[in-house]
Amino acid sequence: MANGCAKTPFWEKLALGVGQVPIFLGNTCAQSFAVPVFQMTLGLNLNIMAIAMFIPRLWDAFSDPVMGRISDNCRSRFGRRKPFIFVGAILMGLSFGAMWMVPEELKGNEMGLMAYMIGGMSLFYICYTIYSVPFNSLTYEMTPDYDERTKIGAYLGFFGKAGEFLYNWIFPLTGLAIFGSVMVGVRWVGWGVGLFLLLGLGLIPAIFVKERYQKVASRQNKVAIISSLKESLANRAFLVLLGISLCQVLAGMFTSQIDYYLLVYYMSDGDVALGSVKKGLLSSGFSIVGIVGIPFVVWLAGKYSKEGAMIFVYVLAIVGGVLKWWIFTPGQWFPFVNDWVNAIPILGNWIPDTKGVEFKILLDPLFSGIIWIALAMLTPAMLADVCDDDELRHGSRREGMFGAIYSFVTNLGFSIALSLSFVALSLSGLDGKLAGAQSLETFQTMRIILSAAPVVFAVIGIWLLCRYPLTKKRNAEIRRELEKRRGEVT
Repeated sequence: MANGCAKTPFWEKLALGVGQVPIFLGNTCAQSFAVPVFQMTLGLNLNIMAIAMFIPRLWDAFSDPVMGRISDNCRSRFGRRKPFIFVGAILMGLSFGAMWMVPEELKGNEMGLMAYMIGGMSLFYICYTIYSVPFNSLTYEMTPDYDERTKIGAYLGFFGKAGEFLYNWIFPLTGLAIFGSVMVGVRWVGWGVGLFLLLGLGLIPAIFVKERYQKVASRQNKVAIISSLKESLANRAFLVLLGISLCQVLAGMFTSQIDYYLLVYYMSDGDVALGSVKKGLLSSGFSIVGIVGIPFVVWLAGKYSKEGAMIFVYVLAIVGGVLKWWIFTPGQWFPFVNDWVNAIPILGNWIPDTKGVEFKILLDPLFSGIIWIALAMLTPAMLADVCDDDELRHGSRREGMFGAIYSFVTNLGFSIALSLSFVALSLSGLDGKLAGAQSLETFQTMRIILSAAPVVFAVIGIWLLCRYPLTKKRNAEIRRELEKRRGEVT
């Protein structure tokens, strides 16, 4: 039936969701791991760090459209996506482990550290592109049904949050006594992440997920990169999605870097170990809120619409942004919580000096965490709707190109935002050599940026979503017209 729900089997949804763990870790872990390794441990200058971060992500951004075109035009008997996912997972895992084999004698050699970091991260992001662009394209092809796409997004969101939970504790693991030194721990943990989480989990969708649009795509002409880029960027709904994603990337990168420095230097007096534990608790709170929020976002999107659900969570993000001003300050709001933690033997021994952990920071994910799971769930579902709209307009399935452009814009946003966050930290007066002895003016400037960025970008996001044209009713019309033209996809 034209309007029937094209259900995707549970095990396929599960296998696809597992593949989101390498997507999250590949996109986030490399740069987040690099901050405590290259800057806090090996002493790389903030401005040089910004350059070393920017170049690999810029390279990654420009390689995405090329990979999208290659994947869209592939006519392998194994599919357009799965061969690249399989090979990309292997290369991604090996290159990630190799990236952290930085020689300790480079400590203090800023040019040597920069060269090693740029080379290692550039190689890794090439391998990540080979995996990520076809994988993201595959997620848009799982079903033609509007609501089922949201449910698939829920699986992606759940495993993305699982990846987020894992990555927050990756650097603290490097400090375990068993390793003897942080850099030895970095190497062991880096290879563990690469081989088990990136390579191992990355192979699962390549093996167990079915490609549903392979036959449809085999009858179309090959995708030309220039005309495809022009037609994709002329799609209004796609431009809205690019805008809201870019806003969230910009807001997220500013906050994720600045809150780490505030936790270490402002709220922990320069104690990197204690500040990293606080960062781990904070980020774990974001992961838990995200996982718990998945059914709520599914319900919101089903009852109202995907864009309506996004607007609601953006309002929560505005409230969360305002609260950050008070949350990221030294001192307890709820000292009795620390007493409860100390009373639990496992936690009391695991968290060093729990009296120094301000558990009020967990209020931040309560208000600001839901936006991330909503974006992770609903963006793939909305991009799948855009691909249907594009097929109706131009007669081709170009999930790879749309996914590549989306990745290009978000990765470019990551590169710019990450570099600007280091520039902002430098302009605020932050000096890594001073650790917790920064000036009060420096901390105040950092707190203003941390609080204002999510508010400003959330307001822009709401404005954009009010202009999103692909309503639930319009998507049903598009599906009926497509199925009349080329039949159903099962």
